[in-house]
Amino acid sequence: MKDVVRIDGTSFGNIIVDGKHYPHDVWIFTDGSIKRRDQNHEVTLGELDLLSEGKPEIVVVGTGQSDCVRIDEDVAREASKRGIKMISDATPNALKRYNEAANAGRRVAGTFHVTC
Repeated sequence: MKDVVRIDGTSFGNIIVDGKHYPHDVWIFTDGSIKRRDQNHEVTLGELDLLSEGKPEIVVVGTGQSDCVRIDEDVAREASKRGIKMISDATPNALKRYNEAANAGRRVAGTFHVTC
């Protein structure tokens, strides 16, 4: 897969990545691959482990259209221990942050909630 993807937009219930619509939450990995994320309102250590496989410098968390997803405190501490910067924001803003990091050549992964 290619390394850099661009998130084109989001609306309630979907996200558009490189022109392809995904009607569900997604994980985007540092190698540019995309997988379906089960809808969950909390980012867990297991999710951080999964996203960390590609050794990202940054993990961007899209917390939903209305900012409903929370990051477990243990996840933030563990990311810091691993030298990973975590950025979280409502999904419409988070996708901009993801694109900025990717365009700057940073190794970035992300998890994006597309509803609430």
